Amino acid sequence: MSLLLPFTLLAGCNSYELFRVTGFEQATFNNNADILFVIDSSGSMKEEASALALNFEVFLAQLTSAEGSDVPRETLGDAVDNYVRESTENGSIIDYQLAITTTSANYATGPTADVDDGESGTLTGASPVVSRGDPDVATAFRTNLVCDTVYWKESDLSTDPGYVADDDGSCPLPEGDEIPREYLECLCPGGWVSDEGAGTEEGLEAALDTLCRASAAPPDGCWAEDAPISEADAGSVPDFIRPEANTLIVIVTDEGDGSRRVPTADSDPSLYLDLLAEFPNPTRFAVIGPAYHDNDGSCLDGAQTWGVERYQLAASQTGGRYIDLRDQANGCAPTDWGDNLTKLGELLNNQITAFVLQGVPDVSTIRVFVDGVAVEESALDSGTVEAGTAVWSDGWSYDASENAVSFHGTAIPDYNSDVRIYYRPLGGVPRELPI
Repeated sequence: MSLLLPFTLLAGCNSYELFRVTGFEQATFNNNADILFVIDSSGSMKEEASALALNFEVFLAQLTSAEGSDVPRETLGDAVDNYVRESTENGSIIDYQLAITTTSANYATGPTADVDDGESGTLTGASPVVSRGDPDVATAFRTNLVCDTVYWKESDLSTDPGYVADDDGSCPLPEGDEIPREYLECLCPGGWVSDEGAGTEEGLEAALDTLCRASAAPPDGCWAEDAPISEADAGSVPDFIRPEANTLIVIVTDEGDGSRRVPTADSDPSLYLDLLAEFPNPTRFAVIGPAYHDNDGSCLDGAQTWGVERYQLAASQTGGRYIDLRDQANGCAPTDWGDNLTKLGELLNNQITAFVLQGVPDVSTIRVFVDGVAVEESALDSGTVEAGTAVWSDGWSYDASENAVSFHGTAIPDYNSDVRIYYRPLGGVPRELPI
């Protein structure tokens, strides 16, 4: 391997000594993704909750097969089909878990004075953690969302007298863009949520509370004086956060963030982001929320600008994404939920296949190895990076905007691969590597 430095001056030195391994290096390439949906459970969310429930298969299609279950592996033909699919579709390699909490961190305003399901970082649903490989992932998640999370205001429910269950008792999705009473009665024979969530939506606090409850070793900052949880709650959400898994927090709300640890009217989410950085797993935020750009509040629907900015900053500063609920260019019409959920899937795929570097590299010195085998740099086959249409050949590419190395095609590491990325940083003192 030729390098651009005069190594003759470094007699006795390993040729990799002036390269640096990324601070994000893992002992193995981990394809696990723990996805926490934080749902606004206030009475104004009927439209958004219906859209999420009715379009959820679009999100799953980005991650795995349409059914959400494991792909067939019984025959040689299955093996060939799976190889082709897993070589061309990033989402097929993601081993995911899905769970839901609500923006109600203040449990005192719920149906009881104690913590009810979904409050203060607890999870909703009779089987709250839905995993890849479970039977009918979409229906399992939808049941947790529709029956045990969303507040359906009785007077707002539409009706569909023609709705009937399938012969096997399953509940087909209703026609149209609303969830009628008849569908609720089919999917939720035990009833559905009839109490509105807390009036102050605390999406950041709720997400933190869930991670504090789920972590094997939560940081001390979890138990702040004004927190709705205490050390006694550690371990109260088992089996959700897995070691070294990527964490994606998806907040769906028509309001801004009013989390208690940040002063009112302060748009800076750094306090929460700093606390989340103390957890060992990398975390990103994706928010589907009010449209607010360039000081134009025409699509805010009453949301506070500083609360919306708080979510926007949380998304941008964690390498996530903020998605508008309304289209400002189209008279504040609702955005397309199929498109919204596709964007979420794309974000998660990128999170799994991209390694953020600790320092800014001299790009010409980047060397990438998977299981000890060098991986070639990708070539841009078509499209442009700026337009988001780039198509890469098999290999790796460097994204300066994210300061990350991404894998493409057949070069995407398989489960339990050893991934090592070396480079000479621009500035700083390189350290010797154990090669």
